[in-house]
Parts: sequence; structure tokens; C-alpha cells
Amino acid sequence: MPLVASPAVLRAVDILETLAADPAEAMTVSEVARILDMPRASCHTVLLALAERGYAVRGEGDLRYRLGPACIAVGDAARSINSALAVTGHEAEALARQTGTCVGVSVRTGDEIRVVEVFDHGAPFAVRGHVGQAIRLAPPFGTGLVAWADDAGVDAWLDAAAVPLGEAARTRYRAALAAIRTRGYSVTVATPRNPELADALATLADTPDAEEARRVRDDVVLELTHSEYLPTDLDADHPVRMLQCSAPVFDVLGNVVAKIMVFGPNYDLTPDEVARLGELLKEATERATRHIGGKARTLEPR
Repeated sequence: MPLVASPAVLRAVDILETLAADPAEAMTVSEVARILDMPRASCHTVLLALAERGYAVRGEGDLRYRLGPACIAVGDAARSINSALAVTGHEAEALARQTGTCVGVSVRTGDEIRVVEVFDHGAPFAVRGHVGQAIRLAPPFGTGLVAWADDAGVDAWLDAAAVPLGEAARTRYRAALAAIRTRGYSVTVATPRNPELADALATLADTPDAEEARRVRDDVVLELTHSEYLPTDLDADHPVRMLQCSAPVFDVLGNVVAKIMVFGPNYDLTPDEVARLGELLKEATERATRHIGGKARTLEPR
């Protein structure tokens, strides 16, 4: 009989990831159980076990849980043996200081992209990322990773779309990915027709479980074409509100091990300004790749 993962351990990991998604906000057992669609009794026993070992902490009097100090030791231990993240974090912090923006480092965890470090030197009211923030790896999100995947990886990403994509849409997405590879970084923007997307993403950066912001984000994304959200080229005569610019860091095998993300300022940028920011970002990720002995993946045109 083949071995299978322990359901209890998987539940514990799900609960820790839920608490990590918004670490500043303590949550009740009922709230965690509702988010995970888990029986309240099961959720409570797992939280009690995590609290007993210091991976969760229950507040005095309010019965709300948040991440515990034991998580710090585990995170520090993982970071200490992962030179790629240490080097990438150093470059991300330097870029944040240089550009006066909020810069994050994210990695892939299963079918999600999760922010693991944030260096915030941005102006007030700018778009921000938060440690633990995660988003599902599905169109139109995750191009900073998927653009350098093989054909099977790109197809799996396209298949994960919330609404099945026709062949014309898949072709347009592949063209957007090709443009990103040529540029060396991805750019996502909010268009004048859909400025509410920027507001929804900014709200979710602070409150990942904000239901109304999630609804707005999902509704707007379904209306967007790839050219609006993932522009292959920017019109020189039209400033844009940049939401995010990201580029990959590669390991020795040419695999993407992390990406650096520059979150957009709270004002419009000209295409030239976006390009200059993108080049600074690309230089930072190239330095990180070199410092860990990595090499950028080269792909044949698709």
C-alpha cells in the first residue's frame, strides 16, 4: 500500500498558512475553520496542539490565535541554509532603498506564489506587499515565474485559469509570456477603464481575506484582456498605474527559485519610467543569480 500524507499534518500546515496570510490579525477558531472549510472541532484541536508547542499563541481573554514564536526559529533555520533567499533579500532591500519603493521577495509554494520578505521604502498609500501574502498561480497572475517555465508548465498555468481559456486567449497569453522573456521582467498595470483593480489589490495587501476586495479583483480580472493587465508594449503617449514589476532569480540548473517584485507607487508612470525601473529590477535579479552560481534559463521561441 503506497504511503500517503498525514491528514492531521496537512491540516496543521493549512492552519499555519492561514494565520501567516495576515500575521497582524488574530483569528478565532470559527474564523479559521470557515476559511479552510474545516470542522470547528478538528480546527480547535489542531490549534491547541500548535499552541502547546509554541507555533500558535492564544490571546488572553479573547480566544484569538496568531502565529507563535516557534515559527520564528523554524523560519530562521530555513533561511540560514537557503543562500538564494539570503542573497535575493539583500538585493531586494538595496533596490527598495534605491528606488524608494516597496519591494518583496516571493517563492512558489505548491500552486501559490507566497511573499516571504518585504522591504518597504515606499511612499504613503502606495501598493504594498506583506509577508505571508499569497495568490493562486493562475492567469493572469504569476507570469514572473511562468514565463520561464517549459511548455508543460505554461500549459498547466493556462489550464488553471478561473474560466476555461479558448485557443485565441491561450495564444495571446503565450505572446505576453514571450514579451516578458524578451524584456526580462513582467509588468502588470491597472488601466483607466479598470482603476478599481488597483484599489482592490491594495486592500488585499493589507487584509488578504477582505471578501469585497476579493470579489472586485476576481470580477475585474475576468473582464481584462491580457493586453490590459499584462502589456506587451506600453504606449509612449499614455502614463500607466503600475501595480507590480517582477523578475526571476535562477539557480544553477536554470530553475526559478525566487522572484523580486517592485510594488507600484501611488501615481502614474510614463513608459520610460516603467522601463527604467524594470531595468534596475533586472540588474538586481541578475546579480542575485550570479552570486548564487545560477544561470538564466534560455528557451527556444515558442
